[in-house]
Amino acid sequence: MQHLWSLLIVGIVSTLAMPFIDWPWRGVALFLILGSLGGLALLLSSFHRQIAELDRLRAAYNQLDLQAKLVIKTDIELHRTQEELDRRLASLLALHTLGRQLQLSERPDQLFSKLDVQTVANFGFSKGLLGICTGSEAVEWRSLVGLNEPIADRIHKLLVGSGLYAKLMERRDPLLIQASVAPDATQRQLLQLLDVPMAVLARITPAAGPSGLLVLGRAGSAITAKADEELVAILSNQLSATIANSALYESAWNAQQELERKVQQRTHELADANEELIRLNKAKSNFVSAVSHELRTPLAAIKGYASLLNNGQFGELLPPQKERLGKIEKHSDLLTQFINNLLDIARIESGRVTMERRAISLDEFLMTLQDIIRPQMDAKHINYIVERNGLTHIFGDSQHLHRVFMNLMSNAIKYTPENGEIRFGFARDKTDKDKITMSIADNGCGIPPDDLPKLFQEFYRSADPINQQVRGTGLGLALVKRIVEAHQGKIWVTSERGKGSTFFVSLPADGGVTA
Repeated sequence: MQHLWSLLIVGIVSTLAMPFIDWPWRGVALFLILGSLGGLALLLSSFHRQIAELDRLRAAYNQLDLQAKLVIKTDIELHRTQEELDRRLASLLALHTLGRQLQLSERPDQLFSKLDVQTVANFGFSKGLLGICTGSEAVEWRSLVGLNEPIADRIHKLLVGSGLYAKLMERRDPLLIQASVAPDATQRQLLQLLDVPMAVLARITPAAGPSGLLVLGRAGSAITAKADEELVAILSNQLSATIANSALYESAWNAQQELERKVQQRTHELADANEELIRLNKAKSNFVSAVSHELRTPLAAIKGYASLLNNGQFGELLPPQKERLGKIEKHSDLLTQFINNLLDIARIESGRVTMERRAISLDEFLMTLQDIIRPQMDAKHINYIVERNGLTHIFGDSQHLHRVFMNLMSNAIKYTPENGEIRFGFARDKTDKDKITMSIADNGCGIPPDDLPKLFQEFYRSADPINQQVRGTGLGLALVKRIVEAHQGKIWVTSERGKGSTFFVSLPADGGVTA
């Protein structure tokens, strides 16, 4: 570059000296001038290139500057977004923590005292009020954060007096108030009392339990006001749900306590009634025993004198007289049986009768029973079938079990038509191998369904016309039931009208039954 400038200077000097030099040297001067012009052209070309390069560098610098500004702006936005995400995350964690704390409360009104400084700070606010609605236009503050009671009272008066409280109770969404856009004097005055530029107010209306009002204020910038509004909405909804659950729990707990109180009261009443029933039942048994004993003596005298008269001890009798005396003896026997049944029932109920527990040979048991009932079955030509199923013994009191099955067999014979069938079955219980089930089934007229639950009651007789034709006192099955239960067994019946009845007796095997 320096050579080009030197050549240019020489060319200029040669051009200026051209008129003063001789011709031989003018060629040299002309050469120098042409060289200078060429150098000048090269110098101009290099200058243009430098200018173009400078423009390119300036454009690149401007582009880099624009990108740097964009990066800085993006970094600032990302920083703000990160701060907002951190604040939202902290708020959600605080919401979760508050939810766990709220679950520890048992009474709904206690939940309104759970708002504290730490909770409000975790949500990103600096001021807070939480109160329970005590009327259509009244709220009782239970939690104060960053505010004293006089300021809280002034806020309450402002909300109620301006009608803003009533409007809040009608809103479904929280009310966001900002100082920069506060539309009326009431909202601006509320922000002044809270001493914050932004506040969110939300009602708490649970499905069950008391309603309330939540007021939160933030002293910082309100660039995330919408997020604060959404957060307060979530918080108010959680408070409403927790209060409702607490109210339902309290209601259920109170109902349970009341139920337990009534159960205890009813239990005491039933215990007293049971004691009274035991006393009355004992008195009844004593009365029945006393009356039965008193009746047996004159009854024995009646039967004895009737027997002497019938045997001709006091002279010969005419046939009509013998017939009447025979009826006296027959009815005396029936009355004696009736009195004996009454006495047995009274003894069993009072515990004065002890049931023996020994093995009974099934062969001997059935033979004794058949000797008594065979004439009655033969008279009606009844087919009698015994199904032992491999059993050889039963266990219990032989005398009383004979009375049980004698009574059941007699009833079966009474209600089975001529040429009918009676089945006497023995089998181990399919569900309990330690029990033996015995059944007596007939193909007689059956028992009406309405009579089945009352069949084992004392003195009960069905109003069915067929039953009225059969003589009875209504004590036989009642006595059977007492004897079976005294053996720790149970008795039941199944029946179908026109197809017969089956009586079942279940007794403990006690190892006394072998197959």
